[in-house]
Amino acid sequence: MAEVLDSVFRLSNKFLRPYPLCHSRPDRSLSYRGRYFGLCARCTGMYTSGILTVLVTLVWSLPLNPEPSLILGGILLIPGGIDGFTQLLGKRESTNRLRIITGLLLGVGIVLCIMGIVRSLSHVI
Repeated sequence: MAEVLDSVFRLSNKFLRPYPLCHSRPDRSLSYRGRYFGLCARCTGMYTSGILTVLVTLVWSLPLNPEPSLILGGILLIPGGIDGFTQLLGKRESTNRLRIITGLLLGVGIVLCIMGIVRSLSHVI
């Protein structure tokens, strides 16, 4: 198991570290045996939950109505916005645990919002 994690972290640095939409700061990234993951903790949670949310809705063919999707998605964006914004202003320093949690919520929220918008537009067209 340790070898697998080591390989994942090594590959993440090779392919994800140059990703332009994430600062990938080591102090805000997950680490294992001195190796840092290629994305920050918040982006790791966001992309993981976003991909899983898309897969779950596709595999189980969940009938998501536009309005509840947008409302729930918007609500799930709030904790990440508060955490990121207060940290940006220097009011407090977040932890990687909180970044992962808010990232997970952000990923689900973004997908729900996008699905709500797409379904709303498909009813209009």
